[in-house]
Amino acid sequence: AAPALVYDRAAIFAGEVWRLWTGHEVHWGTAHLGWNLAIFVPAGVWAERLAPSRTRLFLALAPGAVSLGLLVFAPTLARYAGLSGLASGILALLAFTQLSARTAERWFWWSVLALLALKIGAELFATHPFFARFSDPAIRPVPLAHAAGVLVAGLLHFGKKSPATT
Repeated sequence: AAPALVYDRAAIFAGEVWRLWTGHEVHWGTAHLGWNLAIFVPAGVWAERLAPSRTRLFLALAPGAVSLGLLVFAPTLARYAGLSGLASGILALLAFTQLSARTAERWFWWSVLALLALKIGAELFATHPFFARFSDPAIRPVPLAHAAGVLVAGLLHFGKKSPATT
């Protein structure tokens, strides 16, 4: 099913718009999926417990928003797959939510955001992903997807009009 679901720029422009959402579900291998899930699942569950409405809104909007960002700002990117943009975003959403709670662990959540920013910045110069390894050396990290996920999280969190627990 992966060939019919992967983010494929030409196929999207040919009318296969579902790929804007399904491309995040396809992975280039088990290590790729494993690393993405290692961040996405615990951060997502935690964020869901703290801010269920905002987390659900993120999960509904972020896949399409990240993919649209790739369409507009990465015109040479032919194919993309993976949950890492959404994983980066949900981790950022969790950190923003925790920082709003003004707990004693604020230093930790600022550190999470700093490390996330550092990772995205370093990916701009990387020729291979930092964690997952792929059989195809042509597969490269897409820091724009990760940054877009964080941006969507920031817009949802800071654009809120309700308490941090919504």
